[in-house]
Amino acid sequence: MMKECARKWLSEQFGDAEDIIKEVWTEYLSTTTERIEEARAALAAFDFPLLDSVAHRLKGNALMVGDQPSAVAAIELRDAAKASESDAAAKAIETLAELDRENHA
Repeated sequence: MMKECARKWLSEQFGDAEDIIKEVWTEYLSTTTERIEEARAALAAFDFPLLDSVAHRLKGNALMVGDQPSAVAAIELRDAAKASESDAAAKAIETLAELDRENHA
């Protein structure tokens, strides 16, 4: 189900074009799930520069569709990656994964 903040943002961008809104949201969902897996792999390899890059893309994608909670979690992931903090990064990834599951519900 689409978050209210995302629906409002996308409606502001695309008006009543429900087909475009659904297409953008669907693409966002598939991309986010893939990026979360990339983040997990980067963390497992302790590749913090890659993790920062993935977090940056997650943040940008979330902001593009108005998914504020996911954008905040992605910012937390970027901060953790920049500081090479594995525990904080793992927590942020799990938050993103939970938000992603909610988005798919």
